[in-house]
Amino acid sequence: MLQIAFLLAGAAFVRKAAPFFMVAGVLWGGLGLLIFIDGLQGGRHFPLHLFGIFLLIDSLVSLALGSATRDTQRGIFYFKGGLFLLIAILILSGRHDGTLAMAIVLGIAYFIIGLFSIASAVVVRFAHWRRVLLAGILQVIFAIFLFLPFPSEHDGTVSQFIGMVMITGGSQSVLLSLRMRQIRHGRSVFDILAPQGLMPRKREALPLSVDSPPGEQLTVHVWTPEGSAKQQTLPRPVINRYIAAVDADGVISTGHAALEFPPALYISLYPAAEIDRSPAEFFNLLKAVEANTVAGKYQPNYPYEAGIWCESDRKIHFSTFNAASLTRFWTQYRQSETYNLTWRNCSSSVAYALEAALDGALKERCSRGGFVRLFFIPELWIAGQLRKRATNMAWTPGLVLDYTRALHAVVHPTDVSLMSLIKKKLFTAADTGRR
Repeated sequence: MLQIAFLLAGAAFVRKAAPFFMVAGVLWGGLGLLIFIDGLQGGRHFPLHLFGIFLLIDSLVSLALGSATRDTQRGIFYFKGGLFLLIAILILSGRHDGTLAMAIVLGIAYFIIGLFSIASAVVVRFAHWRRVLLAGILQVIFAIFLFLPFPSEHDGTVSQFIGMVMITGGSQSVLLSLRMRQIRHGRSVFDILAPQGLMPRKREALPLSVDSPPGEQLTVHVWTPEGSAKQQTLPRPVINRYIAAVDADGVISTGHAALEFPPALYISLYPAAEIDRSPAEFFNLLKAVEANTVAGKYQPNYPYEAGIWCESDRKIHFSTFNAASLTRFWTQYRQSETYNLTWRNCSSSVAYALEAALDGALKERCSRGGFVRLFFIPELWIAGQLRKRATNMAWTPGLVLDYTRALHAVVHPTDVSLMSLIKKKLFTAADTGRR
């Protein structure tokens, strides 16, 4: 999440703020360590009920805001509000079985996340997979620790969980701040955050402008597996959205993603020859190794691609973006036409091109004190989680669609606040009364 916030803020802001976030990370992690130690002693000093009241208020606000939004935002607010409401009720109940339920819920969450990290590291073997494997093992161990009634019969479960989250967040803030100190004149945040080996050669340092051409838009096109299938697909919601859809005849549709900045820039990567995606070869193809890299090709433009295939069924438009950074990314990236199903496919090309386009896109907003407000946008947290899962496994059209929508909500926020909701309700009631 902090990575994306730094990316949107741009190099000038991050260069000044990196030392502050390093100190803040140390203090945050240190406070988390104290809370974790207090949890080992049964949470004697942590204001548990006050924390429960805070979660209850936050959950009610989120549920209220959810009623004023639509589509994806409504789901995010309802999910967050419902989860926080459940945790608040368990905390405020003051019962031992409530703390036991908390231990089970939080333990299962950590256990699933740890197993996913282990599985993705072992199967995909991406860069630094051993580091992710170790992190996954530690998460599973911590989940088992939460399950055990030791040393405080689950009375300190909440403190232990919060303390561990703060320790992890503080450590990540310190490490990221150290990386951000590498920014020099001419280098961007995207240069630092981009995966190693993404570009064919070292990128040249060029002056960047974050002004998008007036009246022009950047468009992310997504052909979802279901939307691009020629026939009705079998009902498998999660698999159809994020992996592949299969119709009644057994035809597989994986979808596609492309990025368009007319008239000269269109990023749409395909394998030059069809890849064998049979079940026997599936796990071998998932490995992010050089042996699975094949020749690729770029489609010339969107009208051509839509003409030989079909129109994209999802289009997300950005009017605020860094045109110079996007152009520089494409100039370097297109020098290689290789394709890899895991780490250099159509979806990853679009995801990283979009990140390059949003490098410093909110520089003005963040320089006026808006950086902290970014962390109150739920979609920023969603985008961070999606990016983490995708980079640890593989970018797919479904993940790109959700990631793009989340970033769009951050870059082009709608007026969704408690005050706007109250005003809307009051005006609605007044209009009803006049009638």
